[in-house]
Amino acid sequence: MRANKRILVSTIAARSGGVPVMTGFAVDTLRALGFEPVIAYYEPYSQSPMLSVPTLALGRRRPGAVAGEPMFGCETHAMGAWLPEFEFTTYGLTPQWRELIASCAHHVAVSGNVLAARPLVLAGKKPLAWIATDWHGDRVNRVQTFSALRRVFDRCFVDPLTSRVERKLLQSVHPLALSQHTATQLQRLGGQPDMPICPTPIDTSVFTPAPELVQPGHIVFSGRLDDPRKNVSLFVDAVVALHRRGLSVRATLMGGGIKEKLLERIVREDERSLFTVIPFAEKQALVQILRSADVFAVPSHQEGLCISALEAMACGAPVVSTRCGGPEEFVIPGETGDLVGFEGDAMADSIARILNDRALRDAWSQRSISLVRERYSQRFATDRFVDAFRAANLKALA
Repeated sequence: MRANKRILVSTIAARSGGVPVMTGFAVDTLRALGFEPVIAYYEPYSQSPMLSVPTLALGRRRPGAVAGEPMFGCETHAMGAWLPEFEFTTYGLTPQWRELIASCAHHVAVSGNVLAARPLVLAGKKPLAWIATDWHGDRVNRVQTFSALRRVFDRCFVDPLTSRVERKLLQSVHPLALSQHTATQLQRLGGQPDMPICPTPIDTSVFTPAPELVQPGHIVFSGRLDDPRKNVSLFVDAVVALHRRGLSVRATLMGGGIKEKLLERIVREDERSLFTVIPFAEKQALVQILRSADVFAVPSHQEGLCISALEAMACGAPVVSTRCGGPEEFVIPGETGDLVGFEGDAMADSIARILNDRALRDAWSQRSISLVRERYSQRFATDRFVDAFRAANLKALA
């Protein structure tokens, strides 16, 4: 492979969730264009403390880098940072980043927020940055779990400094928003007014409906169970409320590790028999569970898009979602599901309506399948991504 075909993809270290799916799609698309993707990401201090240099270690060592876990068959680099406690510094231009950037002719960032583009910008590049959400939206619920002292530090230092960096970065990249919700949030921060949008595509050759597998009363959630943004306790509230109303329901929660307090609550209320928790499901198992769903629920505080809901819709499940951003584009009340507030009873009311009206459920199911095929197909997303990449790299495809 010629050196000028190496393309660096700056992303995050997550092994599950929406960003790895975005990254995999970007890698596949770039490969199809004839490029050789190389992946790099900041390795969290909590995972590899010796790679980074916090305040207390200044003067004693320098940031490092190691070969990262293989991702999508790519050469992969896990990068350390100076002062990781400040967050925006996690994507500083260390010598390791500088050398890697110089070894690649082209550069893109694919991440939850724009910070992953920072080393590329500091190196004088203006990369395409495919962004899922704004920085605050990506972390607001996580901040609430911080200790009191850390919240003070965050409010006084991390928040103002990182917000300033985010605004500058949005002026220094070619932004590509994951959804209209994302574009709106980024525009409020100073992003360009006509920001292009590229959703993560859904593989509708894999996520397909199987009406004979639908289990009445089966309510499904899929997402990182330990992510505060996902608001999993609301899902539990709704399922418990439905059970106490006398409806025959059961629930499946898939993804990550469930928080201990929430698990204790389920056990304490003696509702454990209602819930099945699956930490990880291979794709085919995931598809089978989604095909069996009567309703899919999104209880989140915030979502840039919500790939799991689109996968469920492709399998024929209507969606009941909170008004949390991304899902408001495809959860159309009265057509593909319903949008509700952040109360367990409100979510339970909408789910009960679907469970009790099979004709309604079937109509919403068919519309859900059609909408995903029309607006979230592989071809649609590929065209959007390639157009944005071409605009950002006028000579790259010559």
